[in-house]
Amino acid sequence: MVRPEQLLHAQRQPVAPRPAATMLLVRDALYEGSPTIEVLMTRRSAQASFAPGAFVFPGGAIDSSDARIAGSARRRATQDDTQAVQAVAAIRETFEELGVLLAWRHDGVLVDDHDIAKLERATAIEDHCSQHGLTLAADCVYPFAHWITDRDLPRRFDVQFFVARMPVDQTAVADGAEQFEPLWVRPDEALARNAAGDFAMIFPTVRTLERLRSFDSVDALLAACRAEKSLWSSCPRGGMKAGSVMRCMEGDTPYGELRLVCPDGQVLHCLDWRSTDAIPLLRNVMRLTATNGGLMTGPGTNSYIVGTAATGFIVVDPGPGDLAHLQRIFSATGGDIRMIVCTHSHVDHAPGARPLQSMCPHKPPILGVPSGPAAKASNHFAPDRELLDGEVLTLAHDGETHRLLVVSTPGHASNHVCLVLLEDGLLFSGDHILNGSTTIIDPPDGNMTAYLASLDRLDAICTEREIEFILPAHGYVLDRARDQIARLKAHRFAREAKIADAVKALPSGSIDDWLRLAYTDVPERLWSAASRSLLAHLERLDEHRHLISHACLRS
Repeated sequence: MVRPEQLLHAQRQPVAPRPAATMLLVRDALYEGSPTIEVLMTRRSAQASFAPGAFVFPGGAIDSSDARIAGSARRRATQDDTQAVQAVAAIRETFEELGVLLAWRHDGVLVDDHDIAKLERATAIEDHCSQHGLTLAADCVYPFAHWITDRDLPRRFDVQFFVARMPVDQTAVADGAEQFEPLWVRPDEALARNAAGDFAMIFPTVRTLERLRSFDSVDALLAACRAEKSLWSSCPRGGMKAGSVMRCMEGDTPYGELRLVCPDGQVLHCLDWRSTDAIPLLRNVMRLTATNGGLMTGPGTNSYIVGTAATGFIVVDPGPGDLAHLQRIFSATGGDIRMIVCTHSHVDHAPGARPLQSMCPHKPPILGVPSGPAAKASNHFAPDRELLDGEVLTLAHDGETHRLLVVSTPGHASNHVCLVLLEDGLLFSGDHILNGSTTIIDPPDGNMTAYLASLDRLDAICTEREIEFILPAHGYVLDRARDQIARLKAHRFAREAKIADAVKALPSGSIDDWLRLAYTDVPERLWSAASRSLLAHLERLDEHRHLISHACLRS
């Protein structure tokens, strides 16, 4: 866990969210001859206190009456009491705002426009049910998504998004006070209009439509929601990018960094990639990104600076031999660098070590593991001292301490190490774990079996040390460390299965043949790099076949 005293900003308690419910009414449609779905949306009043003028789905806060009505609503056996109350709230709000009512008549038929014409929207819906013999149709409503309003906002809601099929004999009519201009729209159309600037939507609405557009029929959508569980849950976070607020949900590449730097959700962190400035992540951790951005390096190589002016600094991965980048590292540390650590010997990580050392008056030692015999000549690396697995690098002064645990993690390179900042539970992952892509395993110096074993070791350490955040050599900070490791392992095993199937389908094929079969989801411009990992998987498959054959012979 990050020490509270290392956080950059004073923390404040976010506003407690109010329970709410929203309804996505959907219907089948055809667009250019292909099946699709449309969703009912409406424009909020320009005077509304929340999302004024935005196109939204009908919904609102859960009312005390919703629990009373839920007791008599028709529901599925799998719906619990909480879901029933939320569903009733979504039904009630949809009726009040758009005049659409999901309710059963006493004869077992859904109400239609003729029935609704008899109902006053200002009258409580439970009175309508008792006076007209109606039963609210919570059984027709399915959970789709769960959104909690961003922590930085003054008004917050904990909202269950539901989906339901639009009754065929009803017409939406806006109340003219809260909602205006109801319209049926395809998710793709709404998103395109939003991007063009003529269809304002808030972040959760945009992201919900992005998920909704993957369904081409109402039946398919409802089938996906029958487990009575939201397909996803999110509490977004905001940061600044290009001078504007950028909202992110879990799984977006900047989300973990926002969670680390501003855990209480304040929109204070800048997400622009800037090579000219040291970006503080905590009081004792800064990041400088080299100007070597590209296809294989993403925004560039991250050099991390650990420590404070009191303790001096450790530099992790000085990067390429870019003198301007190294000068920025020197300036950010005031030249008080106690150690220079290279996670491995690749050309975008280690060449800056010697020139940076020469800039420092006290010539800090260069630490790492020497490059292996199979490494390319361009990746040759000889540290001043070899790091030992399990050793701890320490900065300390007057009771202030920052300790980095060395973890041997061969795989991406035979001499790869990761580092754990013990006091704050941070994992500096080098190239072993990246944000936004998977690392290349390039034999013979790279080895897939070793890489996967190293992932297992990191997973165990994350459990033991309660590590939540990963600071990779390329990309933003990652959160949910163990989930990230599990995702990488699942990806590698899934890729290996595809490669095995490709080899089985074309036993006399070439690397290029197998690439075309096993990497259909990867852009062709990346196939050259992917071929190295494919080769690493082939070596691993051969190892397994050899072990199985050997075991059979012994038995």
